[in-house]
Amino acid sequence: MRLSILGLVLAGAVAAGCSSAASREKITFAVLAGAYVDGGMGAHVEGAMVENAETILRKAVADLNARKDVGFVVVAGDLLARPDGAGLDRAKAILDELKAPYYVVLGSGEVPGTTVPLKAGAKATPEPAAESSGAVTWAFQGKGFSGPEGYWSRDVAPGLVLVGLNTMQPGRPVGHIDARQLAWLDRTLEEARGKSVIVAAYHQLQPMHPLDESDAWFFKMVDNAPEVRAVLEKHENVLAVVSGDAHFAATRATGRILYLTSPSLGIWPLAYHLVLVGPKEVEALWVPAATDAVVHAAQNRLLETPLYRGVFAAGEDGDTACIRLFGGHKLEKVPLPSVTPAPSPAP
Repeated sequence: MRLSILGLVLAGAVAAGCSSAASREKITFAVLAGAYVDGGMGAHVEGAMVENAETILRKAVADLNARKDVGFVVVAGDLLARPDGAGLDRAKAILDELKAPYYVVLGSGEVPGTTVPLKAGAKATPEPAAESSGAVTWAFQGKGFSGPEGYWSRDVAPGLVLVGLNTMQPGRPVGHIDARQLAWLDRTLEEARGKSVIVAAYHQLQPMHPLDESDAWFFKMVDNAPEVRAVLEKHENVLAVVSGDAHFAATRATGRILYLTSPSLGIWPLAYHLVLVGPKEVEALWVPAATDAVVHAAQNRLLETPLYRGVFAAGEDGDTACIRLFGGHKLEKVPLPSVTPAPSPAP
């Protein structure tokens, strides 16, 4: 079976024996996360190859355009190195070259004052002269966003709904989903009864590594994740949740829902994710989008980065642990949780 790009084959997403499974078309989609495009202001992102960001993003777009099976693309946050208008214009011009429709969720690169990891309870200082996140939502109207809200829902294929969450908190790097957005999510999932749902978010709703629950990487999580998961688990049509802030590839099945994190285009391994979800399992592959020389330089930069390398033990064992995490799970096969969309409400 041919591998497709971060794709979910919906025919297998429904439990065996469900009559709607046979009628669903296969569909593929891509996830691009952590591109860190700069507007020429010399932005610095710890561990990121900002100076190569535009070239890498262009390569990823060209790769996707060369494929025939890409239904849509999810841009899972950190498209920008910092929230500035020039970087936004450059990144959007590259993404607009995609042949497939693309949809955007906000990340720390798009929201002022959220890019610096801090100790729990601390607040970040907004960067001077930064664009507001509203500039991003308006620039990408029709690319998920519709109006001023940072969250959205789109029918992206027959029988498939893509939901984009806004997990950002201006002034704080840790994720959060407030009561208003939770209520909207609950209503949206209910309205999608009879369809499969994929959720895209920047911050994680499930820890993928022990460090996600520590002071080192607490900011990668949604701080009220259990409350959000309870809403998702209430609805039997939620198939998967994809998030972009981990910067490494991982999968975790919890109940009926499959949680996936994607690698970064800007931080080693400078890759996008390719995934196939079949009738019984998910195959996920990440693919580098840079030259060998740039990939090698990115690995060296990663190993010099306190935020990522610094959380592991000193010496070669720590180097190995860091490389295994960020470069691991290149090809992963995991069972697909059984998901049966609830029947559509009676007219």
